[in-house]
Amino acid sequence: MTARTFTPDLTHEDGSITITMQRCCNGCGQKLGDVEDRDLDDHGNLTDVRGECENCRPVVELEAAGCTTWQLTPRNYARIDRELDRLGVFTKQFTESIDDHVTTVGMRIGIKPGHVVARFGDWIIRHRDGGFTVHKAPADA
Repeated sequence: MTARTFTPDLTHEDGSITITMQRCCNGCGQKLGDVEDRDLDDHGNLTDVRGECENCRPVVELEAAGCTTWQLTPRNYARIDRELDRLGVFTKQFTESIDDHVTTVGMRIGIKPGHVVARFGDWIIRHRDGGFTVHKAPADA
């Protein structure tokens, strides 16, 4: 796959600005470059470009190897918790004190001492052997 170009915004003498739409990774939101024809499928839907992203490429490779992955967000927390519960995996809220309030910031998976912790934005990876790891979200995501 060829590298994407990054076309900068162009400010004209009359003050108007011409922009080129940029594509971001649909896994972590990192900017990848200019939108191209390959970014839309035959039905006009955006394609999966995580394989082009330095951060998300390892997740795509793990999926291709047969691993199951979930990107943990506040919105899908309950669904992932149910799916892991059905698999017989212990999960628990991972909390921190933020502004003097106990706040859920992620999920603890497994029983101590062999547990892993995924924060919102991280990828939870269930390997084919049933073990779990976490692929961290980029710091600026």
